Amino acid sequence: MPCWPLDQLQFMAESLQQESDAISAKVQKHVQAMPAAQFTTHPLWAEAKWSATTYQWHPTGDAPPVMGLVFDNVDAGLQIFRDAERQLNHEDRFEEIRIAIIEGQVDGQEHRPGYSVHVCADPDALCGHATMADLVVDPYIVPFLGQWNRHYPVPGTPSLLPRFKAEFERHQEFLLAPTVIRADGQRYMVPELGIVKNILLFRDLSEITSSDDTDAAAHLIPELIVPPQ
Repeated sequence: MPCWPLDQLQFMAESLQQESDAISAKVQKHVQAMPAAQFTTHPLWAEAKWSATTYQWHPTGDAPPVMGLVFDNVDAGLQIFRDAERQLNHEDRFEEIRIAIIEGQVDGQEHRPGYSVHVCADPDALCGHATMADLVVDPYIVPFLGQWNRHYPVPGTPSLLPRFKAEFERHQEFLLAPTVIRADGQRYMVPELGIVKNILLFRDLSEITSSDDTDAAAHLIPELIVPPQ
């Protein structure tokens, strides 16, 4: 390992901090101009610990399905959705929250297939809000306006995703809701804080070929999260 003088280390740290502050300032400009960005960049996401995604549907298919974001920290997770409720009034009318589910084979993980979920501010809607607020959207900022998670279904148990896809296809609508883990270990959805949505993107990893793609990080996420054995 090279030996770096202390003054150089301090200079590098200061440079990184300046870059981080510059990015943060740009992000906040966009967040203030767009309610969906306030939801996807809420400061409590890290504390809430989004650990899984689950799905529910009506037994007879008479109602749209529910997509639940599972939070390990109950209070923080619910607060994110409470704040969104005040901003959006339970409905993403203009589809400003973009949600993509990215499936597809990952080299070296054939034994444990999984998929990634990306929740972010919709770039087109963001541009519209920015124009009205007299802001110029920097494409470099878009990846910072969202949340990622990687999910590996438990082997030997039926995946909930195919049925959810079918129910969404039928109704062309779903509810995005927080999900918490109760004291008994069971997951509990909180639909009263849910957000009604009509657009959901289902993508395959193979179709994401450009670094400019909004979901480009889907290629990196599996490398950062080791699948359970």
